[in-house]
Amino acid sequence: MAKAKATKQAGTSTHNGEPVEELTNKAESIRCALAKLGRKGKPTEIQGFIQTNFGVEMTTTVISVYKSKLTKKKGKPGRKPKVVGATAEAAPKPAAHGGVTFKDLRSVKEISDRLGPTRMKELVELMAD
Repeated sequence: MAKAKATKQAGTSTHNGEPVEELTNKAESIRCALAKLGRKGKPTEIQGFIQTNFGVEMTTTVISVYKSKLTKKKGKPGRKPKVVGATAEAAPKPAAHGGVTFKDLRSVKEISDRLGPTRMKELVELMAD
């Protein structure tokens, strides 16, 4: 759906004896009103400002929506992106009731590969005693 634009020609029409400023869209008119009236300007005050300066009628609901979008803080910190290539191992959860974790099994497998089957068997027998 296309956004509707309110357009006025500068200096071609007058409102209350004052020339109407050029208006490219509703958001710009609200930006101008907020710059003049401040962030705390009420929608009814902004409505009056836009009517007198731009000759455009807007409902307070439309003004309120635009105002909230325009005054919302930009650049809110969000989640930080993960570093590509860096994989962090999750901390192992403590084994319940003296159980063995996969990390423990991997460690045993690495030791077994380094020592060989004969020496590993001797180590297991030593630990069993």
